[in-house]
Amino acid sequence: MTEQEGSALPAENYSALKTAGIALASAVIATGLTRSGFPAFFFLVPLGFTAYGYGFLQGWITLLGAVIINGLVSLAAALASKTPMPWADLVYFDVMGVIFIWITAPQARRNQGKRRLALAYRFMAGSVISALALWLLIEATSESLDAFLRGQGETLSALYRASAGKDGASASFLEQYATPEAISGFMGAVMLRGGAVASCALIFFVSRQLSLLFARLILRVRVGETHFYAAPPLIWILSFSLLGSLAGAASGAASLEILAWNMITVCALLYLAQGWGIARYFLSKRNLPPFMRILLTLFIIALLCSPVINAAALGLLVLLGIAENWVPFRAPKSD
Repeated sequence: MTEQEGSALPAENYSALKTAGIALASAVIATGLTRSGFPAFFFLVPLGFTAYGYGFLQGWITLLGAVIINGLVSLAAALASKTPMPWADLVYFDVMGVIFIWITAPQARRNQGKRRLALAYRFMAGSVISALALWLLIEATSESLDAFLRGQGETLSALYRASAGKDGASASFLEQYATPEAISGFMGAVMLRGGAVASCALIFFVSRQLSLLFARLILRVRVGETHFYAAPPLIWILSFSLLGSLAGAASGAASLEILAWNMITVCALLYLAQGWGIARYFLSKRNLPPFMRILLTLFIIALLCSPVINAAALGLLVLLGIAENWVPFRAPKSD
């Protein structure tokens, strides 16, 4: 055995040990984020960071480790406090993790020769599946969806009244309109009419962008952005869905209205992805330095998390995506 052959094995062992350590650390961080209050919103980021930084197989291994660690921690906490196992939280963690790795892993593959489902369509499929899983989970762990929403409405109503303090006008307004019944009814209407799908899509999008950002900053890994183009028939699906929502509201057919609004949400999110691609196309023409691109990514994430400003900004991107059905914004200029 030569000296080079003898030194190759320790190097390979070190690389495997390093990769396993990164997977373990990412799994532990993801598990810890789920128990950290507001940062739990970002529990998918360590999984995406591993998938983008070290490949799709490493992403799945990290997810498996996170599922095992999260289950063991939940079991230990349940035994220590003598409370039932939080099966709903465990299933939610597992479902969201599997769908997120499915969304990100094909793009992280080194072999890009095979034809795969476009990233935006994987986002939509994953968001719809996650929303259905969340609804089934609520039905399985609560008396019904109405009972779950009623409990959430009571909590929010108490928070609103506490925030009003001694302001008599605000307290009177909240007491009249911000009742638990009104809040739970509004939440249920929004959730069933596309709110759940949009919320899952937002979680996946923010987690993906932060995963890409950390992979670029820490590992110097760049994943090519996809140039998404919505299928032309999508505009007809959106048009018929709008008509269906109006027909359902006029006839009182709640099932038709709910189905139509969910279709509108899916179409709007796909056109949002197209508008996002148009915006990135124009920004790429300006050759922004890497530092400005990082600031722009953080600004967009902060914009998405602000409930008032983002509605107008996202609406403009959706309209921009719809307009590309008639105006070729990304067509190369000819001499």
